[in-house]
Amino acid sequence: KATTMKLLVVAVIACIMLIGFADPASGCKDCSCVICGPGGEPCPGCSARVPVCKDLINIMEGLERQVRQCACGEQVWLF
Repeated sequence: KATTMKLLVVAVIACIMLIGFADPASGCKDCSCVICGPGGEPCPGCSARVPVCKDLINIMEGLERQVRQCACGEQVWLF
């Protein structure tokens, strides 16, 4: 167990170091690639982060309500 744990710790540290040295979505040098996504500008065809976040939260709340009511059999007044 101790050897496995040590190997796991070394692997995690190596992954952290590799991620730290990697360029995030650097694109290509000879094209007009622009970094987009959660940390920057919205990607083409995507809304800004705040509206997308609100929409996803609403979808998840609706799904949770449906699971509680239909799959778990909870009464509506419980949630």
